[in-house]
Amino acid sequence: MIICIGKLKNGFLTDLLHVYTFGGLLMVIQFFSFKNMKFLNYIFYSLIYFSSIFAQTWHPLHYQQLEDHIHHNPNFEMIDSLARNNVTVNNRNSSLSHEVIGYLPYWEYEKYTDIDYELITQINYFSIELDQYGNIENDHNWPNLYLVEYAQSRGVKVKLCATLFGYDNLTTLLSSQQNRQNAWINLANLVVMQNADGIDINFELLPQDQKENLVIFMEGLSATLNMVIDNPILTMATPAIDWNDAWDYNQLASIVDGLFIMGYNYFYSGSTSAGPVSPLGGYLYDIDFTINDYLSKTNNQNDKLILGLPYYGYNWPVLNEQINSFTIDLGQPVTYEQSLDLSYTYGQNYDYESNAQWLSYQNSSSWMQCWYDDSLSLSHKYQFALDNELAGIGIWALGYDNNDPKMWGAISDKFRNPFFGDINFDGIVNIIDIVILMNMILGIEEINSNADINNDGFINVLDIMEIVFLITN
Repeated sequence: MIICIGKLKNGFLTDLLHVYTFGGLLMVIQFFSFKNMKFLNYIFYSLIYFSSIFAQTWHPLHYQQLEDHIHHNPNFEMIDSLARNNVTVNNRNSSLSHEVIGYLPYWEYEKYTDIDYELITQINYFSIELDQYGNIENDHNWPNLYLVEYAQSRGVKVKLCATLFGYDNLTTLLSSQQNRQNAWINLANLVVMQNADGIDINFELLPQDQKENLVIFMEGLSATLNMVIDNPILTMATPAIDWNDAWDYNQLASIVDGLFIMGYNYFYSGSTSAGPVSPLGGYLYDIDFTINDYLSKTNNQNDKLILGLPYYGYNWPVLNEQINSFTIDLGQPVTYEQSLDLSYTYGQNYDYESNAQWLSYQNSSSWMQCWYDDSLSLSHKYQFALDNELAGIGIWALGYDNNDPKMWGAISDKFRNPFFGDINFDGIVNIIDIVILMNMILGIEEINSNADINNDGFINVLDIMEIVFLITN
């Protein structure tokens, strides 16, 4: 299957981007400008050289990163022991106007106490690895994690994320009623074991002929989960582009509480030019295309769509310092933290067409070009989610920002409920709100919907302390 992605400038198609056979025997040429004919000199070279470098199967990012960290073994017991000594409890995520869902990979587990629990609503623990028969292949210490209790005490829901990748694996699992049931039971038992809040499903490289079976799988999982816990949350990760019409977005959205749209990896490790991981604008296939596609195929089920966004980028060896330069080898994923370190040394450039940061520099062997998202680019994408009335946004992955306050600040600016702590609804949280709340506690004034600041079901001095915290911070 041949895929072509074009780049738009001033409303005209001026560049050719991303021609390859999906599934991966040939990746020919990703970027040349029709306006700059000197690139034609590269065509023959590109056909021969680049196709030999990038003639390989494309893998989903989540799968790649799981493989990259296969030998990573966190000291869960020590990490949890330290977390138990962290007695600070926040329970203010009711201040958020939308869902904010973050994946916490097991290799970032040591950073879970750094998360700003005021600014997130759900955590997906990545991952519980299934095999094709529905057995648990690796639970990455899920039954013993203190994370669940820690996050729940701070008002944040925790779900296990179950993963399985590949055409053959998914065909074996989804086409067999016995295998499906085995997975449902095993996953539900893990949820009950930890008193968790639900399940996130991350199946990728889905065969087209398993489209209906995936719907059956999710229906059965939902029914099983509802039998064992009250008000379970069921979500699933879904692709930015459904290249082979394998996903029934409408049916799936009707079953689950949210589709976590992986709005990233548009440019990836094997791309033949460097470019934005999560473009909003500038390309035919970008976040705008993705969300419009989902809205169309789900009959505008906006309230079920979560726009997942990257806290990572890629750093490619390239031909020269020019934007979107040809790559000469595979790119390496870099976290936001690593990208930021590079920007301190080499500066950064904002691409206003795609709303992404990029930088170029020379090392000992070649030019390098790094593309990534930061608080500025993500802020535009958060606003896009708001403008399209989506259920919220998501993060891949928690820990990749090393708790940068700018990244949390971008979420706060867009998604903090403006009425949180504003007892008298005047648009300002100040001492007047404290006085009114005191009067409510004393029975002098009638209690309103904003009075239970910490969402514990009681109106008391703890709510006053919450307002004091809001004012002083």
